[in-house]
Amino acid sequence: MPAEIVIQGLTRAHARMAFACGVRRIDDYLAQGEAIQQARLARLFVALDRPTRRTLLGFYALHNIDIEADFVPSPFGARLRRGSHLGAVYISMFAVASAHQKRGIGALLLANALKRVKRLGEESGIWAVVLDPLDRRAEDFYRRHGFDTLIDQPRRLFLPLDSTP
Repeated sequence: MPAEIVIQGLTRAHARMAFACGVRRIDDYLAQGEAIQQARLARLFVALDRPTRRTLLGFYALHNIDIEADFVPSPFGARLRRGSHLGAVYISMFAVASAHQKRGIGALLLANALKRVKRLGEESGIWAVVLDPLDRRAEDFYRRHGFDTLIDQPRRLFLPLDSTP
């Protein structure tokens, strides 16, 4: 990770920082981040500029879900027990501030999220990372990072934990 960026868990101090990614629903989610964490609905992680730790560059939110093995395409699905449910971590929100987009911050955030989930997977039954891209541009971003579509769920993408770096 470049020396000028640090990624850490959202705290009360971060919750008061200004953030705008261009999608109000995502901006509002981050504004509610502290309450979301207190309710144990998700955990949020923020990218900050290292020198001041005042500029919030982007964030992601994680929570747990499960997926049905029957929706996992080949070759992965062929190795799974049909009818079973697989533990997964869901990236429920993911954004980079409008003023900082197209600088590689999204790739750094995703790498951090995948590394964090991989560590969790060493302690728990996590088979994949799952997300629903906001739009085609976001979908292309995730596909470039190895995500694939679940069967019968064209807007839901997954990445098996064994396929993460």
